[in-house]
Amino acid sequence: MNCERTGAIFCFGELLLRLSTPPGARFSNAAQMAVNVGGAESNVAALLAQLGHDVEMLSVLPTSALGDLCLAELRRHGVGTASVVRAEGRLGLYFFEPNGAGGRIIYDRHDTAFAAEAGGFDWPTLADRARWFHLSGINLALGKVAADAALTAASAMRAAGVPISFDVNHRASLWEGKSEAELAAVRDLATMANVLFASPLDISRLIRMELRAGSADGRRAAAEAAFSHFPNIQHIASTRRMFDNTGLQIGARFDTRATGSETPSARISNVIDRIGSGDAFAGAVIDGILRGCSPEQCATAGLAAAVAKHGMAGDRWIGTRAELESTDPFNTGDIRR
Repeated sequence: MNCERTGAIFCFGELLLRLSTPPGARFSNAAQMAVNVGGAESNVAALLAQLGHDVEMLSVLPTSALGDLCLAELRRHGVGTASVVRAEGRLGLYFFEPNGAGGRIIYDRHDTAFAAEAGGFDWPTLADRARWFHLSGINLALGKVAADAALTAASAMRAAGVPISFDVNHRASLWEGKSEAELAAVRDLATMANVLFASPLDISRLIRMELRAGSADGRRAAAEAAFSHFPNIQHIASTRRMFDNTGLQIGARFDTRATGSETPSARISNVIDRIGSGDAFAGAVIDGILRGCSPEQCATAGLAAAVAKHGMAGDRWIGTRAELESTDPFNTGDIRR
């Protein structure tokens, strides 16, 4: 995996408009909803751009005011939009009903401009100027056009020697009713990836094997099973969430073929918004890999970004490199002066 390439980090995926009820309100009685721009890959893009990387978003946005809103949001965070395609169609939506550290999501993303036109990119040309390529398994659940585009993109990037990071990002509601052939596309993409964001449960689905991951040794065994099945993967990273009578705890793990590093669990006492915390984790880990950080440093930086995101409203981590590097995920309650 060549991390010395020059060019832009490309993130490929659909942007969505998110509508959230106020805390304590249900969908059935909400009188108002907050509006945010969301989308897993764009969340990763925004974090990496704020850390100083050259990042471009590859997506399709409708030729409407809502598409303009998404474009402006990307630019506000420093994400390049020169390769974003505009097309007739609708913008995908999702509705979020928060409930402490959890909540409920309803998707409305059928027949979107992205799902219809995601195949319109010149992937070999883009690969020639790419430093890194990031995407998630969500693309593979959005229909044939988007799934084929994701696989074609990864194939072109792999042929050009571009490192590929793939976040399985399993969404049960999006995969409901899909065929085995459609599910197999996730394994096809994992075969081409160099960096895999996947929990032991995700790995179990990928390799069709039940894995015990109740301990650090079990999680290392899951990573080794994935390395065995997918020879191109060099790094695997994941978070783990635990709930007890004191609230939410989150930890992180980063594995290479030779070794692994797992952080202690960080307690999160005040959850403002957990949506996008996994994307913040992924972005910080990618940054660490590109800077040649150790497994321990990658895991800790990813955890710091994920923990901090829980205290930020909206889909995206917002901050600077100095703020990320000064974040202690195990001591977030003090006031900085």
